[in-house]
Amino acid sequence: MNRKVKLIVGSVGIGVLITILALTTMGSAAEFVTPTDLTESDEHEGDFVKLEGNVQALEDGDPIEFDVTDGNYSVGVVYDGGMPETMSEGRVVVAEGHFDGAELEASDLTVRAHEGEHPDDHPDTGTHNESHNDSYDDGYEDSYDETTSDE
Repeated sequence: MNRKVKLIVGSVGIGVLITILALTTMGSAAEFVTPTDLTESDEHEGDFVKLEGNVQALEDGDPIEFDVTDGNYSVGVVYDGGMPETMSEGRVVVAEGHFDGAELEASDLTVRAHEGEHPDDHPDTGTHNESHNDSYDDGYEDSYDETTSDE
């Protein structure tokens, strides 16, 4: 091959790789939203989003159903995966999935840990660390996240 053909083949190959990289990262990009964002606007209807807020009305079934609230509004979430060990009402969660305009069908669920809490310190496990601070202020300095996925 002469130099010109090598340059053309190399350029096309690099262009294809850049296109593949751009397409795969665009699909995984999801915007963090709150229940207020989803309720007050239809901007995110049909979108893949990361819904963050506190768990309410938790129903352990198949699928798991619960509401996520931000203090103003609540959005229903359906998750067809295993119940995270630290999942309980009042905990901060990030539910990732498609929002259909009424509820979020989650494909991934992350339970945020309280500052300084580790999974074996959680009150529901029966081994509560006495140094645990029960006054959680929803700061984003989480020391541990438990993530589950149905993939």
